Amino acid sequence: MQETGRMEPTPRRNLREEQKILTHRRLLEAAVTVFTEKPFLEARMEDIAQAAGVTRVTVYAHFPGKAEIVDALVERLYGLMGEAYADLAALPRWTPADIRAWLEEAAVRWREMAPIRRVAHAAAPTALRSLGDGRTQYVEAHERYVGMLVGDYGRWRGVDPAEARQRALMAVLQTESFFSAWIAVEWPLETADPLRLLADSLCHLLAPAVENDSASA
Repeated sequence: MQETGRMEPTPRRNLREEQKILTHRRLLEAAVTVFTEKPFLEARMEDIAQAAGVTRVTVYAHFPGKAEIVDALVERLYGLMGEAYADLAALPRWTPADIRAWLEEAAVRWREMAPIRRVAHAAAPTALRSLGDGRTQYVEAHERYVGMLVGDYGRWRGVDPAEARQRALMAVLQTESFFSAWIAVEWPLETADPLRLLADSLCHLLAPAVENDSASA
């Protein structure tokens, strides 16, 4: 006779871990507010606690100091950018229309990131523990982005892998530099449709992997 086993209970999300993640994000949001209002050297951990509506002990439980908060903000930026490039990599096809549509969505992400970017860039020279740490973090993040964009080998069929990686890197760097100037720095542009020119540029860089719009019809 077959023994009937008990149904295993569905794993429940660890509420403590979830609360920890939410508090972590809340503290980062509060830090952006504080670092926007005060110079990094003048801001205090107590200010961040007050902005987040928590105790100073809670802040120190997540971050030993302000430098670690800035590190976390920079990592958050890289994560948000990674989400944007993951969306591009996930598209079934890259057509000029698809790339343009992706840029419109990416622009929304960059506007959400703009306050974090301004704060992180202003505080980084004082907060970063070493230039080497910052460089390593930057390179590792961008290696992930490039890996996403060249991961579909069928899309890059017949293209030398080294060339594909360089094209992907140049597309990433151009996108970031343009959005940083246009959105984060609020560089005034006179063109009526700035994204059209950026889309044209990306299509040129990614040309071996880009299909004509008519091919997807």
